[in-house]
Amino acid sequence: MKYSWKGWTLVLAAAAALLAGCGQKEAKCLKLGTAPEFPPFELRGGPKGTDVVGFDVEVAKAIAAKAGLPLKIVELDFDRLLPALAEGQVDLVLAALTINDERRALVDFSIPYYKATQVALILAGGPVPESKEELKGMKTAALAGTTGFAVAEELTAAENIRSVASPQAAAVDLMNSQVDLAILDEQPAALLAERNPELMLLRPDFPEEFYGVAVRKGDTNLLETVNQTLGEISADGRYERFADQWLIYPAESAEQ
Repeated sequence: MKYSWKGWTLVLAAAAALLAGCGQKEAKCLKLGTAPEFPPFELRGGPKGTDVVGFDVEVAKAIAAKAGLPLKIVELDFDRLLPALAEGQVDLVLAALTINDERRALVDFSIPYYKATQVALILAGGPVPESKEELKGMKTAALAGTTGFAVAEELTAAENIRSVASPQAAAVDLMNSQVDLAILDEQPAALLAERNPELMLLRPDFPEEFYGVAVRKGDTNLLETVNQTLGEISADGRYERFADQWLIYPAESAEQ
C-alpha cells in the first residue's frame, strides 16, 4: 500500500494531539463525565489506586481513540452528570446509565451497550423473600437519582427509603441494620455479595434495563462516533475482553 506525505502528516498530527493531552489550551480532548463509586463499571484503582478505571472507562477510551482525541475524566456526583453534560462541562456520560424516557428528554442516547437489571441485597441467615411482593414495606437503601431508587419507591413509602451515595454505602447500612434491604444494579450488588459473605443477593422479577452512552442533545457527530465504536468493539472482541477483565458475570449482548 502506498502512503502519501500528506497522509503521514495527518497521522503524525493526530498522534501529537493525543500526546499533548488536555492540559494545553490548544489541545482539544474528549471529556468524560462519570461517578467513580459504582464498581465494576467505574471505580478508583490502577497503579496509583486513585485513577478512575472500570468497564465504562474502557469503553470511553475506545470512543476517544475512535475520535482521535485524548480522554479527560471528570468526576462528578451521579445526580450532577446529566446537568453537567447539558451545561457543556463534559462531552459524554458513561456511568452505568439506564436509558429511559425521562433521561431521553434531556440527552441523546447511544445504542444500548449493556443489558442490566435491578437486584436486592439482604442479610444472609434470615428469612429469604421468595417474591417481589414480599419486599414491599421494608426499610430500603437505594442510590439517589437511579432507577434502583425508582424501584424502591414502588416497593415502599418514601419514609422507608434511605438515600445513599454509593453501593458500598447501601451495603454498610444493611450490615449495620439501618435498613432491611438494598436495591442495586446487578453487577455492583454481585461484587458486594462476593466480598461480604454476610450479604445475600436476590433476583426478584424486576424489568430489564439497558445502559447507554449519553451525549448532549443534537451532538450528532459525537453520537455517530459513539455508535460506530460500540459496534466495532462488539464485533472485534474488545467488548468481551473488557467484560472478562471487569465484570462479575458474563456480559449480555450489547444489542437490544
